[in-house]
Amino acid sequence: MIRLVALDLDGTLLDRQGGISDATRQTIQQVRSRGVKVVLCTGRPFYSLAPLLLQLELTGAEEYVISFNGALLSDAQGGQALFEQPLPYEEYLAIKALSEQLQLAYHVQSQKGIYTSNKTIDPHTAYDGYLNQTPIHCVPDAYFQEIPIYKMMFVGTEEKLKRAIKQIPDTYSQRYNMMQSLDCFFEFLHPQASKGQTLQRLAHHLGIQPSEILAIGDNENDLSMLNFAGIGVAMGNAEDQIKKNADYVTKTNEEEGVRHSLLQLLKHGVR
Repeated sequence: MIRLVALDLDGTLLDRQGGISDATRQTIQQVRSRGVKVVLCTGRPFYSLAPLLLQLELTGAEEYVISFNGALLSDAQGGQALFEQPLPYEEYLAIKALSEQLQLAYHVQSQKGIYTSNKTIDPHTAYDGYLNQTPIHCVPDAYFQEIPIYKMMFVGTEEKLKRAIKQIPDTYSQRYNMMQSLDCFFEFLHPQASKGQTLQRLAHHLGIQPSEILAIGDNENDLSMLNFAGIGVAMGNAEDQIKKNADYVTKTNEEEGVRHSLLQLLKHGVR
């Protein structure tokens, strides 16, 4: 039976306005009252999640969050890292060199904000700052030796990114975990950092088997956790690749697809 529910945020739990309905919140509390652990698994940085954690009452002891697409596993109460897998500085230099070759802007997400050595802030970097309500820091390359590089992101228009992605050498897929999180964002993470791998680490820490996990997501960065979980659920608004790899497809995020899935879970039994 299910003991842990892993929830993506954007395009999954959150609607287009970034909100969660009262009905969905209540259903999440019903699931938690049955002893099921609910874990947010997101590409967003940990520091941006405090309002959502408060809203969902996930701030107590023994609550956990997977952020930065799996590069960081923290306890939700104090933010202490149980696992983190940043990129080494040498890989930062290699990815930055590739961004220059492809004529793309880039930035890094770290503990306390967004960082870039680009002399001009790209509008899509500014958009990421807006999404996560975080400051943007312009720093020299050497500064990246002093902070954890949880993920690097190429940013640009949808068309520009599409053209650039096709030019990324095949060898990079062996060196990094790469994914497109939004039309304007393409991400590079450590190869051992993904939602699925870090969900596996958390499950091991809690003594929970994959068959006891339900995961819900909508995008490429959710695929690893849907494949790891005993039950993987794709949102109705998910990409076709995600739907094909899921065990079930629920309603869209505008139709409270997460609530619908959790109600099915409650109906058919949790434990």
